[in-house]
Amino acid sequence: MNRALKLVRQTEPLYATVRAARDMYSYAIGARRGSFSQHGEDTFIHERFGRKKGGFYVDVGASHPFRLSNTFLLYKNGWRGVTVEPIPLLGRLHKRWRPQDSLVQKAIGLSPGKVCFQEMLPSVLSTLDAKTAQSYVSEGKAQLLRSYEIDVITLDQLFATYVGRRTIDLLSIDVEGLDADTITTFRLDDIRPITICIEANHCDDRCKILTYFERRKYRLVAELGCNLIAESALP
Repeated sequence: MNRALKLVRQTEPLYATVRAARDMYSYAIGARRGSFSQHGEDTFIHERFGRKKGGFYVDVGASHPFRLSNTFLLYKNGWRGVTVEPIPLLGRLHKRWRPQDSLVQKAIGLSPGKVCFQEMLPSVLSTLDAKTAQSYVSEGKAQLLRSYEIDVITLDQLFATYVGRRTIDLLSIDVEGLDADTITTFRLDDIRPITICIEANHCDDRCKILTYFERRKYRLVAELGCNLIAESALP
């Protein structure tokens, strides 16, 4: 079955048909549930903001524009923001489904430059971290679809170049294996998102992130699935 899926993914006309059908099905399911994220992160965050119409997010590792997305429900409720997604196909889908967002087709890493990107099947598990990719393959969670060089910038560079100094209601981070290192090297003293949602798949990463949050005056308000959600404790 995995081999068949990979063949479909690499056959563009066939994959385009399969993808379009799957997208419409996924959209219908999400709309019916009132949530497009994996564990209800989007509805939780929207409720924390009083279901307000309009806000600003930065979605790092946005992946598909609405499937397993922490920000698409917010987009549907008038929020706008910056989405970061390096996979070309997913970038095209973002431009189609979320034309009022600003798409950055780069990856976020610990230092700028060119890095080998591991595009996985499923694409949501794609990563810059070769060890994480190998782990997914050996555990049967994913297949390596292809590897290629992409542009990488730091989180600080993303904010300086594409976001600027403005109120950020939500920072969502999902960068498969590099989440803890990404957030703990970010200057939260200069830029303070009101809410941060970040993936923490391992105990060590969770401890590292929570320690950083405590030091930077963020309080944990929820753990939904593998995601930690924290809010600024400063007035």
